[in-house]
Amino acid sequence: MPFAEMDAGPVPELSCRSAVLIDDETGAILFVKHGDEVIPPASMTKLVSLHLMYREIEEGRLSIDQEIIVPDFADFRSAPPRSSLMFLQAGQRVRLIDLMRGLALPSGNDAAVLVADLIAGSTPAYVAMMNDEMRRLGFSSIFFEDSSGYSEHNRATALDFARFARFYVDTHPESLKELHSLTSFSYPKTENENGVKSVYGTVTQPNHNSLVGRHPWVDGLKTGYIDESGYNVALTAETGGRRLIAVLMGGPGENSRDGDLHRVIDGTNLLSYGFYRFAVVSPELPELPPFSVIGGKDPSVEVAVPLPDAQLLFAEELGELHCFFEAAAAVAAPVRKGEELGQLYLTAGDRLLASYPVRAAASVEKAGFFEQIFRALFR
Repeated sequence: MPFAEMDAGPVPELSCRSAVLIDDETGAILFVKHGDEVIPPASMTKLVSLHLMYREIEEGRLSIDQEIIVPDFADFRSAPPRSSLMFLQAGQRVRLIDLMRGLALPSGNDAAVLVADLIAGSTPAYVAMMNDEMRRLGFSSIFFEDSSGYSEHNRATALDFARFARFYVDTHPESLKELHSLTSFSYPKTENENGVKSVYGTVTQPNHNSLVGRHPWVDGLKTGYIDESGYNVALTAETGGRRLIAVLMGGPGENSRDGDLHRVIDGTNLLSYGFYRFAVVSPELPELPPFSVIGGKDPSVEVAVPLPDAQLLFAEELGELHCFFEAAAAVAAPVRKGEELGQLYLTAGDRLLASYPVRAAASVEKAGFFEQIFRALFR
C-alpha cells in the first residue's frame, strides 16, 4: 500500500488545491492531496526545457559555454504583457549557461522563446518535442501548447509533475548547483552587450523560489503562476543524505506577495512532514549458515543472500526491523546453482516490508548409491 494511503497520523493541512510529496531514493509517495487534478503548470513548464537543454549538451549538440546572438523575436520587448523576463536584447550575445539560469531563476519567457528556436528551429516544433518527451517518459497527463508556461491550455497533474521532477533531479543532479540553488541572477552584463547598449543596464533578480537561500535544506526547483493555475511550485530539499521532491499546485493568493507566502508556508510544512515523519534505512540481511543437502556429494551448500533495497519507514518503526528465514529443513540432491531454497522476510512491527529469495550459491550433484550407504553407516 502506498505510504500516502496508510494511516500516517497527523498530516499537514495545505492551502493549495493539489500537492504530492515523493521520497527521492525509494520513489515512495508520502503525501497526496488531489494528485490527479489537472492544473496548468505555468512556469514550472521551463523544467522540461531545462531537461531538453541538458540532453542536448550531453549528446554534444550544444555546449554550456557557447554564445548565441539574440534574434529580434527573442527580444524582451516582444514578450507578452506581465511576462517574467531575463531581459534578452536583440543583437546582444548570451552564453547557454546564462540562458539556462534565465529560465531557472527569473523564469524568463524571452529565454523560453530563444531556447525553442535554438533546439528545434521554431516554437511549434519545439512544443511537439516537449510533448513527445513527456509521452516517452510516461507522464501522460503533462501536455504543452507553448514553451514558457504562459498558456492556460498547458496541463499537468501534481502526481505526474512530481514524478517528472524526481526524474529531472536524478538525471541532471548538476542542475541544482549550476542553476536552482542560486539565490539571484544578474543580466545583461557588459560582456553581453556586443555593441548593443542595454535598455536598463544590468538587472539583478532574485530566484523566484523564495525558499532557496532561506530554508537550509531547499536547493530547487521552480515556481509558476498564471491566473488560471494559481501559485505553483516544484521543490526539492536534502538533509542527512535524504532528498524529497514536492509539487504544490493551485495555491491561493490575492497578489504575488500573498501567493508566495502561501506557497512558502505550504512547502515548508510539507517538507517538514516528509523529513520528520519518515526515515530511510539500508537494512543488513543476516548471514545464513550452509543449507543441508540430502543425498548429495556434499552434505551442504552455501547460500546467496541478496542485497536488500533501501526501505522507507515511519519514524517510530526504526527500532522494529526484523528479518526471518522460511524454508524446508533440508533439500534433496541434486541442487543447481541459483535454485531457490527459501525466502527471507523483512518486517517492521507487523508490516511486511520486503521478501527476498535465498538461492544456492553452488551446484551439488547427487551422490552415488554406495557413497550414500557409506555415509549412512559412518556419519
